[in-house]
Amino acid sequence: MGWHAVEAVDDAVETTRRFLFPFSVVRWAKLAFLVFLMGGSANAGVSGPAAPDALIGGISGSYGSWVAGTEPGVAAFENAVSNFLAEMPSDWLIAAVGVVAVLGLVAFSVVSLSLRLVFYHALRTNEVRLWRPFLGRLRQATGLFVASAALWSLAAGPIAVAVLGAAAAETPIGRGPLDSFAATVGSLSIGPAVAAGLLGSAVVLLATLALRLTYEFVAPTMVFEETGVLAGWRRVWRAVSGEWADLVVYLAVHFFVAVGIAVVEGIALVIAGSAVVVVAGSALLIAAVPLGGLGALTSTAVGIATVAIVAAVAVATLVVLTLPVSVVTRSYLIAYEVATIGGIDPDLRLLHPDIDPDSTGDAPASAGADRPPTDRD
Repeated sequence: MGWHAVEAVDDAVETTRRFLFPFSVVRWAKLAFLVFLMGGSANAGVSGPAAPDALIGGISGSYGSWVAGTEPGVAAFENAVSNFLAEMPSDWLIAAVGVVAVLGLVAFSVVSLSLRLVFYHALRTNEVRLWRPFLGRLRQATGLFVASAALWSLAAGPIAVAVLGAAAAETPIGRGPLDSFAATVGSLSIGPAVAAGLLGSAVVLLATLALRLTYEFVAPTMVFEETGVLAGWRRVWRAVSGEWADLVVYLAVHFFVAVGIAVVEGIALVIAGSAVVVVAGSALLIAAVPLGGLGALTSTAVGIATVAIVAAVAVATLVVLTLPVSVVTRSYLIAYEVATIGGIDPDLRLLHPDIDPDSTGDAPASAGADRPPTDRD
């Protein structure tokens, strides 16, 4: 049998070349925007004072006093808000901030997943459009987020249970159910403990595999067939259920492809980062002269502001310098994934005929391919 995952390595090179060239500033700018924002995860941290209600109340009260002489109505409103916050339990405020942070992360995740679907849409039509495809894919992205969140929870569940159980077994935390669970787990004999560990490991591996297939195979199938995540999963399952050997080869080849991409991106980051550090350091040295020396950069307000501005410009410059490399590497990786599922099941060939190296010039015969794209910017 032919190893589609191996053949897709070369096909992805040709697809990437056709997709990105001839060079167009507008096309690359749109792709850079997609690559910068799309993704499968986000990291965020929320920090606050020990008594946030007192801090916010103090700020509001000060602002109310400042405007009291000229805006009595505004001052009264600020005083009311200040009193409300002062009387609100700090736990409520912390919980509210936590809820807002979680909702923000959920919204960002849905947006990034929708942009990932927009990237697949660009491969399908060979036209990089943003706004209308983004809005049109939000519903699919929401379903994709729910499915991925469920799989993430399933994958992390056994690990979290093991860690919490071990921690509670060492030091009871005063929560009856958790302490009882930890005591029960600790009293297991070797045989049941090993069986539970193997079962948990199997759940983690299966959930992780399902999550990868959701991102790498189901997502492009959703775009190709204009369907939801469950229908996309059923379609992908029919395609890969008889090709387990090819799927194993795909996972192995994908690992080495990802390692190679990481090396390329790392080299680009080191080269660009070194240049940016040299330029930023020179700029700070020059700025330190009129301020009275290097010590003034950290001991004066002007110096601190200068360091912050130079650091912000340096980070932005580094992103701009490395984004073109990311456009190429991300395009290649996604093209490899799409080419693999298209090789396993020719009815799922997402790539537009103009960028598909195996195309005969005709659109693939499927329901998704027969629908001409109607999105416009």
